[in-house]
Amino acid sequence: MIAHLTGELVLKEEARIVIDVQGVGYEVMIPTSVQNRLPNIGEDIKVYTHTYVREDRFVLYGFLQLSELELFGKLLKVSKVGPKVAVSILSTLNAREFKLAVAKEDIEVLKEVKGIGKKTAQRLILEMKGKIDLDRIMEEEESSQSVDGIEREEAVEGLMNLGYNIQEAREAVTEACKGVDEAAGVEEVIKLALQKFGQND
Repeated sequence: MIAHLTGELVLKEEARIVIDVQGVGYEVMIPTSVQNRLPNIGEDIKVYTHTYVREDRFVLYGFLQLSELELFGKLLKVSKVGPKVAVSILSTLNAREFKLAVAKEDIEVLKEVKGIGKKTAQRLILEMKGKIDLDRIMEEEESSQSVDGIEREEAVEGLMNLGYNIQEAREAVTEACKGVDEAAGVEEVIKLALQKFGQND
């Protein structure tokens, strides 16, 4: 099994990339959430990979974070969920959003994912509940809700106006809200979120 790849990004297209590792090009399938965070062509990249093997297929699926890879692996263990649906989930929701939907049993959020209807959403909730730490997810959600919902959305919009995509903006605002009190304004949340972006550079 190939656990991760580190090399030069030589091709990026919708749903797939090619990484040159010491002269060998590896094709890696990716969700949209990864596509939006890729470096430029010619730059180095490291992706954590899941090797999907069937009689007629050998496919690598790549992720920038271990948490995404781990969730992908857990999704594949859900009955009637294959790589296509798992990729679709992680293209629509980030790992935290998906886990929160499961914790809240939010079928409507899961139905936003292409290829998932009510029955599949119910099955995901039922089978994933035992695979994730629901208590920790709910505690994090409660701590991140100290800032008013409208202000959170305004902060997300502000970051998007600065060039960040919606997933990056949401994740940064969620993290920023954990470190401020209820009186924090939009500008303070954005400032803290930008600091967190700087820490990740």
